[in-house]
Amino acid sequence: MFRIPPPGFVSEYTVCPENLLIRKPPSLSFEEAASFTPMVVAAYQVIKRGLQVRGEESLEGKTVFVPGALSGTGSIIIQVAKNYFGAAKIISTVSTAKVPLVEEYLPGMVDQIIDYKTQKVGDLVPQGTVDFAVNTQMSSMDDCIAALDKKTGTLMSITSIPTKKVAKEIIGADRFPWWFGVILDLAQYYYTWKFWGTNIYHEMVSGSPDIREDLELSGEIVALGKVKPVMRVVELEDIEAVRNNCEEVYAVKGGIGKLVVVISK
Repeated sequence: MFRIPPPGFVSEYTVCPENLLIRKPPSLSFEEAASFTPMVVAAYQVIKRGLQVRGEESLEGKTVFVPGALSGTGSIIIQVAKNYFGAAKIISTVSTAKVPLVEEYLPGMVDQIIDYKTQKVGDLVPQGTVDFAVNTQMSSMDDCIAALDKKTGTLMSITSIPTKKVAKEIIGADRFPWWFGVILDLAQYYYTWKFWGTNIYHEMVSGSPDIREDLELSGEIVALGKVKPVMRVVELEDIEAVRNNCEEVYAVKGGIGKLVVVISK
């Protein structure tokens, strides 16, 4: 059902449609550019969409909750929310070992950090005090809902069960089976139940780098230094390091930011 990667999908060199490319800022290494530029596009689009549905253009004066401060997705969304959209306060979560690393990797970005191993979001963030949330993990949706303002809160997601429309964009309309659309339509009733009795707006957004305007703007955000890469780099020749880091990615635990594997220099 899902597309099989074409031959050579891990090649050192590849051919790519020109509309999906922008020039690398001179200040970035190739490893840095590879690690986070696509996610900047998704972060910009998911926040922009959440603001559009409320007729707003910025996060100024708003409290924003983004779980997973040092994840490959959360770290970028936090920076875009703070440095580009002007969020007043950012709340996020990390494991115990990563608490002291947040300020190192994201200096001045996170105003309230919660150790999800020893603390509960609900105990530290009063209900209804968050204006905008971006859910980066399936397990954190309940925390987002509890913290959001029930009348005006907005919950955007990159990990929810997609709607039929979004899934078609991801899989491709030519490969999308009708029965899968029925399943996804039924699954949306789960969210109807989750948000019952609230006016919280919820939507999943899958990043679309093929929207040229958004891609170029994201490139400007990167070039201006509003977003810094949070990453770790391993050489392909170091098989043990590659294996260990890939296991962390698979487990979604332990790693910092995005993993970049350098094939050759």
